[in-house]
Amino acid sequence: MDKVIQLDFNTSYPCQSREIRWEELLQDVHVGRVQIVFASTKAFLSTTPKLQETLRSKLKIPSFFFDRMYLQSSGFCGYDVWLDKNEEVEFYTYWTRFTVKQTHDKLQPKRTFTPHISNHHNNPSDWNTDMAIHGPQSARHGWEWYEMGFFACWAQSGSVTLLCFDLPTKSQSHIQSMSWPQGVSRSCPYAAFLLILDALLRLYDDSVWAIRNHISRWEAKRLIETDYFLLHEIARHGVHVSEALSVAIQSLDTMQHHYERFRANSTLACSKNGRGRWDKVGSLFEFQLGLLRGLLQRSEANNARIQNEITLAFNAAAQRDSKVQLQIGEEAKREASAMKAIAVVTMTFLPATFISTIFGTNFFSFEPDRDAGQSSFAVSRQFWIYWALSVPLTVATLALWFWWSRWAEHLRLSRSRADAPRGKNSSP
Repeated sequence: MDKVIQLDFNTSYPCQSREIRWEELLQDVHVGRVQIVFASTKAFLSTTPKLQETLRSKLKIPSFFFDRMYLQSSGFCGYDVWLDKNEEVEFYTYWTRFTVKQTHDKLQPKRTFTPHISNHHNNPSDWNTDMAIHGPQSARHGWEWYEMGFFACWAQSGSVTLLCFDLPTKSQSHIQSMSWPQGVSRSCPYAAFLLILDALLRLYDDSVWAIRNHISRWEAKRLIETDYFLLHEIARHGVHVSEALSVAIQSLDTMQHHYERFRANSTLACSKNGRGRWDKVGSLFEFQLGLLRGLLQRSEANNARIQNEITLAFNAAAQRDSKVQLQIGEEAKREASAMKAIAVVTMTFLPATFISTIFGTNFFSFEPDRDAGQSSFAVSRQFWIYWALSVPLTVATLALWFWWSRWAEHLRLSRSRADAPRGKNSSP
């Protein structure tokens, strides 16, 4: 949005809107008009250096307002006073910034990001300093940021010029359809911002309810196969929404204090007959600030709900794993019963097999005696060789197995002792 739209609230409802150039805006400043101007930061910074300096000088825009550090801030609020020779307020300016994160129906993890450049980077030419941290590329992944800056200049003549940078088109349309608050003086520098604040509240409301919709959609489905990445995406955006709301509440609370200070030092607090004047601007500030606090509570509730869903998903997965482990255990029991039966059968026939194996060696001979007509059973005199070899070999095998098991246990303990000091030294 490179257009510059001017809303004139000096006429009757509805307000008059028209597209202008920055040069035309200079002619309408400080001439007793109340106007709201929609523009983009890019449109302002793309003006010629001379025109930009003239705008900054005439509207009293601070030099830091368009600094990269402030453009990447989550929010702030400030003001300044310009006095004439009689120590009367000649100009009064204030500035603020609000950010809103809006999620859409389909969320997808973003695999890339724009790195933040340090303010003390030695060679800024190596980086694209004009690239926004939260650019329009995020919309492809299901979310976008509204980063809006506001600057107002009030003159002693009663003119108010409120610049609105990077306000979404839907919010601009809403402000154009609004009427001036009834009973609110146009000469109050903060009165025009009440219209902006109403549009901001609607953006924050949509932001909070969009997160709620994602959570409710998840609660309604609760698939067996949990999409943990989607759960954490929702939780991540919920944290950002709460952060933006918290900063907005701080900025609006600061602005309210600034307004009260301005009112105490001006004629706005007293009517023509000298009595105290009802503070409608202050009451609307309090009301809208209360709405923002309510939205923050709802956002915190959303974060608690999504954390419950994440906990439930992990517990459900653990329960499924436990059931699988139980099934594996039952299968192991059945396999153990089968192995036990095999072992019993083996132990039943092993002694007989061992005896038959020994008698089947060449140390024994069972041959019939042809002369006597009877069978004879003979044992070799070298049968001792069998025992001389088998017994030592069996003992050596058992000793080797015992030594190996003890050595492995000793090696494990040595490694544990060696790793213990490293763990102590690495702890904070």
